[in-house]
Amino acid sequence: MRLLLIAVAALFLVGCSAKIVPGKVHEKTIKATAEMSPEPQAPAPVSTVELKKQTTTSVQKQSQERNLTEERTPAEEEVTQKEKKPRFPRSKLLTSSPYKVTMKTKKFSFSDTGFMNIYDNLINLQVFSMGKAVLDMRVSLKDDEICTGKLCNTKHGFNQTFLTGAYPDTLIENVLQRKPIMGGKNLKEMTRGFIQKIVSKNYVIKYKIWPGNVYFKDSKNHIIIKLRKLPK
Repeated sequence: MRLLLIAVAALFLVGCSAKIVPGKVHEKTIKATAEMSPEPQAPAPVSTVELKKQTTTSVQKQSQERNLTEERTPAEEEVTQKEKKPRFPRSKLLTSSPYKVTMKTKKFSFSDTGFMNIYDNLINLQVFSMGKAVLDMRVSLKDDEICTGKLCNTKHGFNQTFLTGAYPDTLIENVLQRKPIMGGKNLKEMTRGFIQKIVSKNYVIKYKIWPGNVYFKDSKNHIIIKLRKLPK
């Protein structure tokens, strides 16, 4: 029994001496951990060309993202909508040409540049002075209507207001289309055009058409319409 107690006590002392002191790591454990951990490697160098390419790509991406997120101002949105919408959505534009336009009537007198836009169902003559429209006339080719700005009238009513009621209703549209007036009365063919001289108690007209030009003058009513085509 005594020998057994001595043996147990000896085993207890040996176990206590084998305990690891807190806060210290065994040398073998440190060495094994160091051998298992790979050494940190320095990042591969980036060439100047590659760096420039990455920077350019980043800037382009930021610009695209900014353009997608930016909102248009109300004024910009209104301009965009106007550009998208055709002025006469039910009309097909056939020709558009710049002109020097001279007009003298009972209501207006000017000589400025503008555009003659001919559609399949109407003629639109716009004249500008200092960037502002001095005339925006729309002549219907299918209906009995002529508009100047927002004011619309019958073709006879237009003649009475701006020209003279003695003219036939189709006079202004024939002049703008370079066609004979008043049923071709007194028409004389020229090499590249024609001329009409028509005299009555209500008017004294000289009407001449030649390449790129229209000349209409009523000396009795003091009315002049001249169109000279300009190079585009």
